[in-house]
Amino acid sequence: MPRIQFVELHDLEGTPPVLRTLHTESITTIYRLTDAAREYSRPLARALRSGAAHRIVDLCAGSGGPVPLIQRRLHAEGVHTHVTLTDLVPNVRAFERVTAGNRRRLRGSCCSVDHVPTSVDATDCRVEGTRTIYGAFHHFPPALAARMLQNAVDTRQPIVVVDTKRSFVYPVFFPFLLTLAVLVAAPFQRNPLPRYLLRLLLTYVVPVLPFMMFFDSVVSFLRMYGRAELRRIVDGLDRTESFTWTIGVEPGFTGAQYLIGIPR
Repeated sequence: MPRIQFVELHDLEGTPPVLRTLHTESITTIYRLTDAAREYSRPLARALRSGAAHRIVDLCAGSGGPVPLIQRRLHAEGVHTHVTLTDLVPNVRAFERVTAGNRRRLRGSCCSVDHVPTSVDATDCRVEGTRTIYGAFHHFPPALAARMLQNAVDTRQPIVVVDTKRSFVYPVFFPFLLTLAVLVAAPFQRNPLPRYLLRLLLTYVVPVLPFMMFFDSVVSFLRMYGRAELRRIVDGLDRTESFTWTIGVEPGFTGAQYLIGIPR
């Protein structure tokens, strides 16, 4: 089945910003619960071993995403990175919390997390470093996805794209698991009191967040790129031969599919 271009609820312009923030914070919590960093760290580690810069520029970082978790895992393995979080609509408060949290966990100068407080367009990024995009590449229709990769080629910056693999099994089971995770984790998420109470209200009284997670996760899996589709996008880039491209899938629960581009 080819990729289907559809719209997730938290992508809609009419979605209130606070609801979008609650949703992306739930996704960050799910990354922690599923230990996605274990599988998601491997493509980045592979890129770093191939010569990619240890300065990581995380695109579409949402409310922090999995990259700070990945950084800690790589740190435990003796691989040190400096991460910069970016987004088209940056959640600066969430970025600041992530920065403070990682400063407590990773003391010293070997690893750091900072952020760009202004808008960064993933298709026209000017921040130097190895670009990563975790769990968000499927949001881009083919033309924009190609522009993002073309921008990496034009600026000669390595790029690591990780998303869930295309599978008929995942849309059947994962939306239920993710929705259950939202229901279980809501009381334990750290938020300022007004937003914490709003989260509980929109989870248990008026279950907007569970519905949003279920709907968006189904749509996400329908929007995922297959490996053949990724290869067609890469082959259509200008000067694509100036990069070494690797496409594959990490074995494991989350089925992490990756695209790695390294300048030759």
